[in-house]
Amino acid sequence: MEQVNPWNQVVSLLTHLAGGAESPAEKAWHAGCRVRPAGCADKPPEPHLGRPLPGCGSKITSIERQDDASALVSWCDPTMCHYVDQVWIQVTARHGGYCALTGQRIERGNAIFKPRARGQKRPANCDEMVLAAALAQMD
Repeated sequence: MEQVNPWNQVVSLLTHLAGGAESPAEKAWHAGCRVRPAGCADKPPEPHLGRPLPGCGSKITSIERQDDASALVSWCDPTMCHYVDQVWIQVTARHGGYCALTGQRIERGNAIFKPRARGQKRPANCDEMVLAAALAQMD
């Protein structure tokens, strides 16, 4: 069963109750956090866009390359999670989104790094992506 972050639910409900229309960035944030605004239960979820709201505090604090196909990433997001030395692996992007490191657009088929997920228990930031080219530039 997928867990929903209570903080994101509160923010979503407050936005809806305030009558504020969501910007595209807010919609992306809700899609990325697997939270939809109230009243959207009958709509299919939007694809994850991987770009949080500006100023939300989500950031990569360090990256240590292990080999060509993996890296240890320290990820911090005050509303979702904090991971120290999380293993990220290189894969091919299954959908579009944005690089968590540079903000560049990621297209389906690009070489990316993402958090390694095993079994039913997936990390809260499992949909985040970093362009492999951006990591290569850091080396």
